[in-house]
Amino acid sequence: RRTALAVAIVAGVGMTGQVLAQATTGTIFGSAPTSGASVQVVGGSGFNRTVSVDNSGHYSLTVPVGNYTVNLLQNGAVVQSHSNVSPAAGGASEADFVQAGSQNAKSLSTVTVTANALPAIDVTSTTQNLSITSKQLAELPLARNAEAIALLAPGTVQGAAAFMGSTPTGGSPISFGGSSIVENAYYINGFNTSDPLSNTGGIALPYGAIDQQQVLTSGYDAKYGRSAGGVISQIGKSGTNDWHFGGQVLWAPAFAQDGYNNW
Repeated sequence: RRTALAVAIVAGVGMTGQVLAQATTGTIFGSAPTSGASVQVVGGSGFNRTVSVDNSGHYSLTVPVGNYTVNLLQNGAVVQSHSNVSPAAGGASEADFVQAGSQNAKSLSTVTVTANALPAIDVTSTTQNLSITSKQLAELPLARNAEAIALLAPGTVQGAAAFMGSTPTGGSPISFGGSSIVENAYYINGFNTSDPLSNTGGIALPYGAIDQQQVLTSGYDAKYGRSAGGVISQIGKSGTNDWHFGGQVLWAPAFAQDGYNNW
């Protein structure tokens, strides 16, 4: 416990310049057929904000990472709605509203659009990254650590066997695009948690506490400093006002293990 506390204190003192510099928010943007209308964004952990559509028929709002419902309001009533809008950390999700028929506009009931298609390509950034949400983590057959999630990104491979289990949380360092295992950086909610001594890994959230993990492999901003390999950036679950509880049983039979990845 003392060792873990010392590592956390050193990380906090030594990485002060990196605090709150990393992306823990995303952007929801889009267009609406009527300028002067309002767009309401509801979701996350009690998030509820309303913005006006500008004269060009567009709106934009920065929100904490989470799952949102976006409503188009006219005269205070919801006339169109997008559900399951989930911008990635540092990314953007588009939610456009369509023009209703002019003859039946007065009797138009609420239109609900479910986001079940692939998101549009974000052409505003050169960053190559992979974002994995908590919903996906609950369904993917992965080892329960940050490094196993990062291995889903293209160009990412396991480090040498000699470094197995050498990260502060017991994971195994990984290599991004052929870079050294000591050239990576770890972040939790924007705070640099890389190992301040050897930089072989870093402190990561427990698997069940991860709301989203973003793996940046190349082209990322200078704000992710002190790294020449890849970046593992995690955002923790923020909770809600509702009580939840549950249990989980994990079983790793010996006959299903191999000699290299001994999970």
